[in-house]
Amino acid sequence: MRNIKSIIFSYDTGVSIALSVISYCTLPDYLNMKFLLTFYNICISVLSIIFSLFFAALAIIMSSSDNDFIEFLEQRKTFSKLLFSFKATLVMLFVSLVYSIILYTGSSFYIETYNFGVWEQHKILFCILELLFIYSMIATGLSILDTIAFSKFRSIFLSKKNK
Repeated sequence: MRNIKSIIFSYDTGVSIALSVISYCTLPDYLNMKFLLTFYNICISVLSIIFSLFFAALAIIMSSSDNDFIEFLEQRKTFSKLLFSFKATLVMLFVSLVYSIILYTGSSFYIETYNFGVWEQHKILFCILELLFIYSMIATGLSILDTIAFSKFRSIFLSKKNK
């Protein structure tokens, strides 16, 4: 439960919510779907690349750790926190990716099916994706910083082990 609270009351959540609320308050109620399709496509491209690289990085971290090093990190619950951070970020990347694919597919279908003048979509769908996307990007950046810290702990561990 403590870990979920740390996600809800975190820097990345606060920034994502703040930016999404600003967008919601400043954007018109309905947005042009051609613009939205471009944005959804960009989100799909970025999220799919980051998701696959992030998943690979997590696999490398999991496979490169020996039992002694994991025990060393677990003395201060560092390894568990690191894994939870990676897991939460990976889940959010996946949710963001799936949501952007759904929005892109639904919007494309709507535009192709209903052939009339202006295609618009309510801004709430855009703002939800914006929230998920921004959170995922910031959480990914923070997880990269965690990975650097992980490497630092590994070098400290190896220096102690070699002495």
